[in-house]
Amino acid sequence: MKIEQFEDIEAWQLARELTRKVYRLTKKPGFTKDYGLNRQIQDETFAKRPLSPNFCVRLKI
Repeated sequence: MKIEQFEDIEAWQLARELTRKVYRLTKKPGFTKDYGLNRQIQDETFAKRPLSPNFCVRLKI
């Protein structure tokens, strides 16, 4: 499979799906009451996404 944009990278797709799942889980009642824990988990999940568009441009992917 040819990679034409960063969304084509399988690792990016999997990380995006993981982020969606974590956000869904942290919206449940047990998490919404603990804002600090909720925010920390969401921030960490978002920070772990493997590639950004700027990174791909630098690599000329």
